[in-house]
Amino acid sequence: MAALSHRTFIEKSNMVQEKFAGRKVIACMIMKRAESDEGVVVALGAGNRCITGQRLSMEGKVVNDSHAEIVCRRAFISYLYKELENHIAGKQSIFQNGGSNGKFSVKEGVSFHLYISTAPCGDGALFTPRQDEKISDFPKKHSPVFSSKVHGITRSKIENGEGTIPIEKEEAVQTFDGILRGQRLRTMSCSDKICRWNVVGVQGALLSHFMDPVYLGSLTLGYLYDHGHLCRAICCRLDKNSTGDFEGKLAEPFRLNHPWIGRVTQYEAGRETEKTNNISINWSFYDTTPEVTDGRTGAQMSRTGGIPTPSRLCKYEMLNRFRSLIGKTNQHKHLSEDQSYRELKDSALEFQNTKQLMMETLRTMNYGPWVKKPREQDMF
Repeated sequence: MAALSHRTFIEKSNMVQEKFAGRKVIACMIMKRAESDEGVVVALGAGNRCITGQRLSMEGKVVNDSHAEIVCRRAFISYLYKELENHIAGKQSIFQNGGSNGKFSVKEGVSFHLYISTAPCGDGALFTPRQDEKISDFPKKHSPVFSSKVHGITRSKIENGEGTIPIEKEEAVQTFDGILRGQRLRTMSCSDKICRWNVVGVQGALLSHFMDPVYLGSLTLGYLYDHGHLCRAICCRLDKNSTGDFEGKLAEPFRLNHPWIGRVTQYEAGRETEKTNNISINWSFYDTTPEVTDGRTGAQMSRTGGIPTPSRLCKYEMLNRFRSLIGKTNQHKHLSEDQSYRELKDSALEFQNTKQLMMETLRTMNYGPWVKKPREQDMF
């Protein structure tokens, strides 16, 4: 997984003029058609920045979070759109009919595997690396560690910085005018977001109108790996006592996914201290070339009329692809191309109810709140 991911990153990054400085965080989504299949990279992301509050857009034209695994997931969603378009057009694709409630589902045998070159920020990175860890230390069954009061708590990324901090109750609600006046913009950590993916799927709310949830088959890290801390962060904190109570509340086809987790046989690199830059790269299987964006602005490095060009992964562009998909099928008459991004997401009731249950569970287990961006950013 790691070798394939890094080869693909080098190949794609060599196609652009901009170069990374300092530590490079990359993430790749790998598709396999069989267990013995080496796999193929279908989505790639690199970067470790988020936008500043002054860049928040009410038109959906910025990518809020440019951390590698988040960009990779958005590129993967772009890949899913193209595969759905192929299936609807009668072309070869990863999808088949016969999912829940008339939706499409991924074909039997097709699986997706996420590689990240380092631990996801937040709860999954709160440990001191063990230099003596061996491959034999990687149990197949998840064995989460809960040895501190800080283990499992929700955390947010820091505006104009790296790392994460715990979320206070009063910070769970963010207002657009407050952020424009200087309030820090809070973005959920990557560990928290991956935990969400392991409940609602990686496809997101919009695509859940068309397809059953897609879950990770595995998560592999290149550096900063600890089994007990990683499995706690990405799934097991929702079932701390292994009672199955949380999963018992989930309605099909949703579930609490426990992907296989591990790391490469040798660490990719030691700790690097060179200052990083703001560059982010994204690419998916059907893209001709990779796209380079500035993680601080959430837009392309290039400008049109003095204004940064929106990324192909921004909400505005994703909404256009979703509306195009509505027009290509007769199965979703209840959806209107005139509905806003927020309205279309909210109308995915099963998805939203499941996500809300996950957030409420985190709160009731005293892991903390889930901070949300101002609703105005989704009303375009």
